[in-house]
Amino acid sequence: GAFDFIVKPFSKETIEKILSLTSSCLKFDCTNKTTYDGDYVFKSEKMQKILQLIKKVANTDATVLLSGETGTGKEVVAKLIHASSNRSKQPFISVNCASIPSNLLESELFGYEKGAFSGAVKTYKGKFEQANGGTLLLDEISEMPLELQAKLLRVLQEKVVDKLGSTESVKIDVRIICTTNRNLAEQVKNGSFREDLFYRINVFPIFLSPLRERREDIPDLINFFIKKYSNKFKKNINGISNNALEILLNYNWPGNVRELENTIERAIILSKGALIDKEDIFLHGIWNNFC
Repeated sequence: GAFDFIVKPFSKETIEKILSLTSSCLKFDCTNKTTYDGDYVFKSEKMQKILQLIKKVANTDATVLLSGETGTGKEVVAKLIHASSNRSKQPFISVNCASIPSNLLESELFGYEKGAFSGAVKTYKGKFEQANGGTLLLDEISEMPLELQAKLLRVLQEKVVDKLGSTESVKIDVRIICTTNRNLAEQVKNGSFREDLFYRINVFPIFLSPLRERREDIPDLINFFIKKYSNKFKKNINGISNNALEILLNYNWPGNVRELENTIERAIILSKGALIDKEDIFLHGIWNNFC
């Protein structure tokens, strides 16, 4: 955390100036009760409880359903569950069900044989086979079309996949983690999500609170991202001013942790000194110092 140095002899006024600077700004501090685990930060009571849940479920094969607003860190938690499990040496495969067209999602998940359809010039192992022995993350499972949900239910129950164009089933050993930013129970009621699939994946639910409900995590997340992007961009930035910190603490964070990370990354790029100041903060497309 050192950002400068002085040589002897030095005056009392110099020491007082240094102490004043360090007391008025947020600096790196890993001596508190924050849990730093690789790429993860857990300080608030809500996040500490989630960490305990992760420790309990990691070494089981129970299906985990991670829910919460966009940007709360669901995929980060999924990776931590995998890394903490006895499958950690095996593949971690992620599929975003919202980003793949519905007509391609089936072949992406289950694979296909050569000649199964026009353009299938060779056999392809789907994500389930690619993740065999490890963990498969079905990101934003709420966006999966109904007709494919029925096929997914069979895979989860029977532990086999049927490739497109194949007459033989392939046995799999995969741990399933699902994420959603929607209320699946409400989707079951309105008929857009299968009730039997919901109960099949809702074995071990974990809800990630939005950042505005755990503001005590913000300073530690800021420090974490400052370190990360200072190293990435090779800049000597080691803290944030009180004025800038106050802005970030009072902001509502509709994009949650992802938005905070992007804000700090931009601030690191813009900052000209050893500290991020309010002029470096950019929120909702508006330069803060012009607001």
